[in-house]
Amino acid sequence: MEDDVQGSRILMVDDSPDNLRLLTAVLKRGGLVPRPVTSGKQAIKAAEVDPPDLVLLDVRMPEMSGVEVCQHFKQDERLRGIPIIFISGLQGSDDKVEGFRAGGADFVSKPFQEEEVLARIKTHLRLRRLQVELMSYNLQLEQRVAEQVKTVTASHLATIFALAKLAEARDDDTGQHIERVRTFSRMLGERMRKVGLHVAQLTGAFIENLYLTASLHDIGKVGTPDAILLKPGKLTPDEFTEMRRHCELGARTLAAVLEHHSDNQFLRMGVEVARSHHEWWDGTGYPDGLQGTAIPLSARIVALADFYDALTSHRCYRPAIDHEATCRMVQAGSGTHFDPEVVAAFANLESEFRRVRHEMHDQNGGK
Repeated sequence: MEDDVQGSRILMVDDSPDNLRLLTAVLKRGGLVPRPVTSGKQAIKAAEVDPPDLVLLDVRMPEMSGVEVCQHFKQDERLRGIPIIFISGLQGSDDKVEGFRAGGADFVSKPFQEEEVLARIKTHLRLRRLQVELMSYNLQLEQRVAEQVKTVTASHLATIFALAKLAEARDDDTGQHIERVRTFSRMLGERMRKVGLHVAQLTGAFIENLYLTASLHDIGKVGTPDAILLKPGKLTPDEFTEMRRHCELGARTLAAVLEHHSDNQFLRMGVEVARSHHEWWDGTGYPDGLQGTAIPLSARIVALADFYDALTSHRCYRPAIDHEATCRMVQAGSGTHFDPEVVAAFANLESEFRRVRHEMHDQNGGK
């Protein structure tokens, strides 16, 4: 069989110069490259500068034992994968057990038998090479799967966003409402995290899901009759009750999908946002009358983003309200309509909200 490990670098660690000379001659005859050192500290320093392919390590050495050297290797991310073969003139099983516990791959005893030493070294070199190849293959496979998942996820998100736009398109006045609401929601989430609010919850993944799911807040309006959704005047009590059903309808639709994908955090947050974005901090909102922190954080953030954009947008039943007046209404709703912490974040972003509102304006007006 072709010697596929020829030229591999072997770090030899032994406090006996005679043993090192003998091993050096054996390794050279086997086509390997010996790197002899006489102490554990030298071995660690040499490996950190230039990691070897394998280590031959004496068990009993002064100052630093072979087991201690092995333990150091296994704690170093760059060195932990290097196979270590212990060498010893002792026949006791305790040294072998201790060596294997420290992470050693094999054990050879003195006096050395050249064929055995070379066979063990080359076997572990080949095993290590196969491990590295397998790790590389798995990494490539993971990358391919991640790319495919990303493509499929992007396709699914595009479909969901298209459905949200379909619901929005039934109201000619909404324009870029969902694009702005999700942008405002992300801005609020990032600001809250920056000032140290809910840092354990407001992770990067949470905020990204918040940005995506904010577009689903009114998806239930696809089931609202046109006569109510497009009515230019004030709604009757019965019509308002029917309009409010869009929260439960949207949440129920997303929850049905969530049943088949129970670990999907995007869908889980989508249910929260769709159902609870009209809940009020003081408990007077709908559909469940939730109060305070019983309202999901995602819904509390989207609630303010939706309110600001809805009021500064033209609607068939009223003209747009200007930015300053809307900001005053948001501030007045702190502790009643809105979570005070979300309002505080908004207060630091008012000029940014105005800028986004201007840049993502509707053709039919908005202030």
